[in-house]
Amino acid sequence: MIYKKLAFQLFWMMVPLAWCMSQDWKDHYHFNPQQTLNRIKFLDGMTVFTAGSLYNGSTENIHITHDGGKTWANASSGYPAMRFMDIFIQDQSTIFMSGNEGLVIRSKDGGMSWQTMNTHTKEQLWGIYFINAEFGFAVGSNGIIIRTKNGGNDWETIPTGINNLFYDVYFTPKGTGFASGSNTLWKTDDLGLSWYPIADFPFEAPADWIRCIKMVNEKVGFACADIGRIYKTEDGGDHWERLASGVQEPLFDLDFVDELHGIVCGFNGTILKTDDGGLSWTPMISPLGIEHLYSIDLISKDLGFICTHTGRILKLNMASGTHIANTDLITMYPNPCTNYIKIQLNAITQTEVKQINICTMNGSINPVQGHWLNDHELQINIPLGCVGMATVQIELEHKIITVPVIILNAE
Repeated sequence: MIYKKLAFQLFWMMVPLAWCMSQDWKDHYHFNPQQTLNRIKFLDGMTVFTAGSLYNGSTENIHITHDGGKTWANASSGYPAMRFMDIFIQDQSTIFMSGNEGLVIRSKDGGMSWQTMNTHTKEQLWGIYFINAEFGFAVGSNGIIIRTKNGGNDWETIPTGINNLFYDVYFTPKGTGFASGSNTLWKTDDLGLSWYPIADFPFEAPADWIRCIKMVNEKVGFACADIGRIYKTEDGGDHWERLASGVQEPLFDLDFVDELHGIVCGFNGTILKTDDGGLSWTPMISPLGIEHLYSIDLISKDLGFICTHTGRILKLNMASGTHIANTDLITMYPNPCTNYIKIQLNAITQTEVKQINICTMNGSINPVQGHWLNDHELQINIPLGCVGMATVQIELEHKIITVPVIILNAE
C-alpha cells in the first residue's frame, strides 16, 4: 500500500511531462490511396492547401479543405503526373505552387482552376515566395533562382554561379530575402535584384542542408537543417548561431508565430516545440510513430497542421485550453486500477464528452468507449497492453481534462 501511494505521488509530479509529450498532435486525416505530401499551408483557420507527389497509384497531388481539415477535395485537375514541392498563398483568390521540371502554377479563383506559368527552366523548383502582388521568387536545383515582376506572368533567371540545391526562399515585409539549401545560404537586401552568400554562416560537416528558413520579423529568424540542427539570427540574417535541439534527426520544416513560440518537424516522427525563442526544445509525440513529417504550418501557437510522406495530416489543437488533474471536475475510482475504471463527472454531462483516451508514458494514445451508468458516471475498460503510469484524457468542447492513473497487471 505504501508503494502504491508513493508511486501515485511520483506520478502526479510527472503529469506535466506526460501531457506535453503525448496529448497535442492527433492523426487527423489520411488520404487514400497513399501519397507523399510535401507542403501544407493555411489560408485561414478553415481553408488549408496541401501539395505533394504521386505515390502508390494516386493521381491527386493538390488538396483543399474549407472546414478545418474535416473533409478534403481534390484540386489537382489538369496536373495528374506532377510533383509539387511548395505553396504560396497570396490572398483568398491567388495561390501559387512550384514543382518539378520548372513548374509554377497559379490559381486566381481559390484553387478551383490552375494556369501554368512559363518559367523558362526545367530545374526542380523547391520553394516559392511572393513579396507582394507583383514580385515573386522561386528557387531549386543547380542554384536556380528565378524572379517575376508582374505577378507570375513572366519569369527571369538570376545568375548565382553555383550548383548547390536551394530548398527554400523567404522574404521579410521590407524586402530582405533569403535562399537556403545544401551548404549555402544567400541573402538579398534590394527586393531580390542582387544576391550574395552569407560568408560566416556556421556550416558544419559532413553536410548542412538547410531545409527551411523563416524570419519572424526584420531581425529574428530561424532555420532548420540535417542532423538535428537549428539556427537562429537576431541581426537580420547577417550572423547565425546554432541552437541545442537535443536530436540528431534531419529536420525538414519549422514555423514560428512570434519570437518565442515555434515548432519544428522532421525525420522519424520528430517534433520539437520551443516557448522561449529556441533556448530550449521540448519533444512532442507524433501519433504516427516514426513516420517522416515533411511540412508544418501554424496559425497560432495552439493550432496547426503537419503533413507526412504517406499522405496523413496531423492536427495540433490546444486553443481551447487544458485542465490537468482537475479533481473538482473529475473523480476516478479505483485508482490504481486493473481491468476497468469508473469516472464520476462533476458539473459535466454525458453530452459534453467528445472523446476519451488512455495515454501511456511511452506516447501511445488509446481511444476508449465508455459505458454510461448514468448521465454523470461512466465505466471504461482498460485496453490490453496499457500497464503502468498513464493518464485518462477526457475531451470536451472547449477543454481537455487529464487525470493520472496507475494501471496494474490484471490478476
